[in-house]
Amino acid sequence: NKYTALALESRAMLYAASIAKYNNLMASPITTGGGEVGIPANMATGYYTKSLAASKEIMNGPYALYNENADKGANFYDMLNKKTGAEVIFAKDFVTSLKVHRFAYDNIVRSLTEDNESSSTISPSLSLVESFDYLDGSKGTLHDKNGAGNYVAYQNINDIFANKDARLFGTVIYPGTSFRGRAVSIQAGVATWGANGAYQFTAAPQLGQNYASGGLWTGFDGPLYDAQDVSNTGFYIRKFVSDAPAASTRGTSAANWWPWFRLGEIYLNASEAAFELGQTVDARTYVNKLRERAGFPANSISNLTMDIIRNERRVELAFEDHRYYDLKRWRIAHLVWDGSENDPNAVVYGLYAYRVVRPGHADDGKYIYERVRPARFRKARFFRMANYYASISQDVINKNPKIVRNPFH
Repeated sequence: NKYTALALESRAMLYAASIAKYNNLMASPITTGGGEVGIPANMATGYYTKSLAASKEIMNGPYALYNENADKGANFYDMLNKKTGAEVIFAKDFVTSLKVHRFAYDNIVRSLTEDNESSSTISPSLSLVESFDYLDGSKGTLHDKNGAGNYVAYQNINDIFANKDARLFGTVIYPGTSFRGRAVSIQAGVATWGANGAYQFTAAPQLGQNYASGGLWTGFDGPLYDAQDVSNTGFYIRKFVSDAPAASTRGTSAANWWPWFRLGEIYLNASEAAFELGQTVDARTYVNKLRERAGFPANSISNLTMDIIRNERRVELAFEDHRYYDLKRWRIAHLVWDGSENDPNAVVYGLYAYRVVRPGHADDGKYIYERVRPARFRKARFFRMANYYASISQDVINKNPKIVRNPFH
């Protein structure tokens, strides 16, 4: 229908506007002499205007943000898992009797596998988890240590995630949560107090094993530093993993759809375009509407910035194939993924939960958390300038010498 075309216009015009603006703000803009690469800066306003107009027509159309579950975290998960509501504009659909997919087979929590192969392909990063803010408006950095650098002990394993943006629950499976009505078992090991006056962390030889003095040692769902078919970061993906019976088997597989365009993205496109055009009141309204669905109070953002808009896109659209292209069009991919081995954005970090075994101490039986760099992720992500545009092979150029090679290739 026409709204699918408008959704494409909303996105494409936003991408073009971003390149027109941000490519030309680089110290050395990425262009070619004939204009094959790069968009003149004076075209940005026109593209932002077209994107916003398309977005407004969609927002005034027959679509509505999904709000069918009072549990806001579950609601966000249901929004993409259930084929109800009026948020999805255009999707790649699947039907059990005709065409299915194996996303659940590849990403189901280890202890919930229904087949004899695969699971846990995607391990969400700590950086992503911390991009979800707290509902009081504070930044999403998890409080694993206090100001003095000492571990903060929590009574329950999931208390560290309390009062987070509800979209976190709908996107990521973290310690202390459940899936398909069953509790997940995510615990890295136990922490004992050593003779050196510091905690010593140990993991069980086998997943699901109990500690000598009783109680769980390492969970059935890990995490493990360097292993496949189990989480390496301490988190599993929930978004898009079907909760239907047998969805993670090769025999049945999953039939939940893959939305290409949904109203949530359109609100974000509208917010960004409006902000770039100086229409800050409207830009705030669009973002706050999405945040309110995620559990934030009405008008939770009063001072909107481009950084906030970018983070909202990261959390709302996580795992929906936007992040990579967003960073490219804003021309910051080489800054975020700079190859630095000490940059938490470039390096995949995890958060491991440990049960404290310290008899007689107030923290005995509580949980502390250790930031780790899993061995499975051996190198920092490094986005080279050449990654902004693809390479065109010499064979192609030989067949058509008028084709211009992309920059840095």
